[in-house]
Amino acid sequence: MSKDLMGGLPDELQELMNDVDKASTTVEIKIERKKYGKFWAIISGLDLSDSELKDLMKTIKNRMACGGTTKGREIEILLGKTDKHKELIKILVQEGFNEDSIHVSS
Repeated sequence: MSKDLMGGLPDELQELMNDVDKASTTVEIKIERKKYGKFWAIISGLDLSDSELKDLMKTIKNRMACGGTTKGREIEILLGKTDKHKELIKILVQEGFNEDSIHVSS
């Protein structure tokens, strides 16, 4: 359901609809090696508002103790010298995304 149509719903129903949207979203995680051989995870396919996207990025950064930023509709997370994409998937699942709809590519 579009975000515009949910504007008049009570808060409880808006939260429920957001959870349904998260569960049905296909999330792509692309792992790249950039400068100095460090791993970066680029998370795309998120259908979230700007504030929700930034909140998700902050949650990931706090739980993984790493750096990151948002660029457009994507989240870029600095994983460091080791590939920690499995930990990233666990965090996304805890945040309400369906594990079967999360795809990882290198």
